[in-house]
Amino acid sequence: MTRFYLFILALSFMAILFYNAAVKAAPGKGHVVVELFTSQSCSSCPAADKQLEKLAQNPDIIALGFHVTYWDHLNWKDTLSQEFSTNRQNDYAAFKGTRGVYTPQMIVNGGREFVGSSEVKIKAALKDATSVAPITLIKNEAKLTIELPTVSTGSYTLWLASVQSHYTQAIPSGENSGETVQYTNAVLDFRSIGEWNGAQGLQSINIPAINHADSWVVLAQKDGLGPVVAAGKF
Repeated sequence: MTRFYLFILALSFMAILFYNAAVKAAPGKGHVVVELFTSQSCSSCPAADKQLEKLAQNPDIIALGFHVTYWDHLNWKDTLSQEFSTNRQNDYAAFKGTRGVYTPQMIVNGGREFVGSSEVKIKAALKDATSVAPITLIKNEAKLTIELPTVSTGSYTLWLASVQSHYTQAIPSGENSGETVQYTNAVLDFRSIGEWNGAQGLQSINIPAINHADSWVVLAQKDGLGPVVAAGKF
């Protein structure tokens, strides 16, 4: 009887090893990255926020909401607005040589940009978009292990976004006075976590202590603000 149980235990152990190896070996699936620059103080933005919510339901899309600060003077301060969101949008405009910034603006894979409330433009952009290389994220308590794929050799910036998946805000004043808006994947913190040359490898970082963050996204972007070449989410 003892030998029988040992035999069963050995089989179970081998099955676990096989399962873990199979999961580890399975190739990750790439995503399309959609960034929305939005504001609670922008009357045109709730329609775009709803579009982002729909996009976030697609497992093949990484959807991120960046709340800018430059509309905070319009009788309501966006409770999710962050200076890094405003800076990122301005940096995009300077990098691409475009004139000025606006909300709601969507940018797909760090390239194509358009008015984020337009379902027609969203569909067209996604139809033309190519999934970027997959980055695998493994969370272990306060640590995040980042498994980087192999892409073309180059100069890439790795960005870490700390995200709040769901947020509801009643807006009592300003352009959206009286509305209660659902926000999806609001970026609460966004920072560079280093440079990358495109070679396969591992990185381990401490997860920033950001209140209400419940998911994390890593983007690899050519020259910091060019095309997104790899991305992953946890």
